[in-house]
Amino acid sequence: MSRLVIISLVCLCTVAGLHGVSAEAEADSFKDRISKAFAKEVSAITDPLAKTIVGVGFSQCKFVKKLFGVDYDSISKSEPNLSELKLTFITREFNVTYLLGAAHSLVRAYWLNPRLPLKIYMHGFTDDPSKGSFSSLSQAFLKKGDFNIFALDASFHIRSLYLRSSTMVRFIGEELGKLLAALVQAGLNPSDIHLIGHSLGSHISGFAGKSFTALTGLRVGRITGLDPAGPCFSDVIETFRLNANDADFVDVIHSDAGVFGVAESVGHVDFYPNGGSQQPNCSPTDFSCSHSRAWLMFAESVVRPRAFVGVKCDSWNAFREGQCDYQDFSVMGYGARTGARGAYYLQTSDEEPYGRGDEGMRFINNDGLVKNLANAIGKAAG
Repeated sequence: MSRLVIISLVCLCTVAGLHGVSAEAEADSFKDRISKAFAKEVSAITDPLAKTIVGVGFSQCKFVKKLFGVDYDSISKSEPNLSELKLTFITREFNVTYLLGAAHSLVRAYWLNPRLPLKIYMHGFTDDPSKGSFSSLSQAFLKKGDFNIFALDASFHIRSLYLRSSTMVRFIGEELGKLLAALVQAGLNPSDIHLIGHSLGSHISGFAGKSFTALTGLRVGRITGLDPAGPCFSDVIETFRLNANDADFVDVIHSDAGVFGVAESVGHVDFYPNGGSQQPNCSPTDFSCSHSRAWLMFAESVVRPRAFVGVKCDSWNAFREGQCDYQDFSVMGYGARTGARGAYYLQTSDEEPYGRGDEGMRFINNDGLVKNLANAIGKAAG
């Protein structure tokens, strides 16, 4: 055993004795910190590698889709069956599920209060409303107040074969847009419609907004994109993905930019917590960790209104250097300022609760050795 490790363990035992904590517990804590530090070093290496692999793998989506007959025009000719789309409504007392084709009867449902804001959640690839994302969001909204809370279940169409799933989001969104138009015709205020989508669900939200506008000439009030899917949606024209024209206000949280999430700004306001890419305390072997962090942070923001505060910056490097407009800040998440425009950066904690409030506007260097070295080289080269 090295001298450094022996000294460390002696210090741990001494501190444990002073605070009435067992040496075993402190040793476990020490091992946990070492494990996190190791993961941080590995993630600094794997993050750019993952971005490169994903970027190359999906750079030719348009041509590969056409080759395999899963592009929009090819699927349109076969008239895709959307009868499996479902809409789940949840309150504190009960929940009910409709087939989307029959959901127009919602306008006559006694339990639907058209005076309450409407929240509809769209899940991502391989997800569905029975899993953690919708559970976390719905419970947060139920704690917050009274809302009409829905989840679109599109799992039948986006649970396998990503290339086909990424095309199906357009058809799914168009169907949802028709339902929203019917609800507005029955008295729902468009400004009360808030679509919340994760990953592929973000683009479903965007196409629902486009469809709604085409049918009514109006816009839904708000769309929140939670790490909108990047593969097959990066570097495409805005009509083929979520964009700022799809609602009166479009806010976006980027948590896995360049890998599973889109890197470019796509909303009126785009938030980049921790740089918008690799999220703290996410193991390199847990490929969905950073991608899922977006909906975890949004759920937290519903019940903790000022948990996440971002500041307007030109880049993550500028944020690290404190070169931001600290007069221009906005809450990230549910309480996002509708007048905010541009890119906002912030730093979060590495475990729940993630929000650091106003303190998150200032960078604290807790990066690993590899990332700090890379940043130093990048700064010198710049």
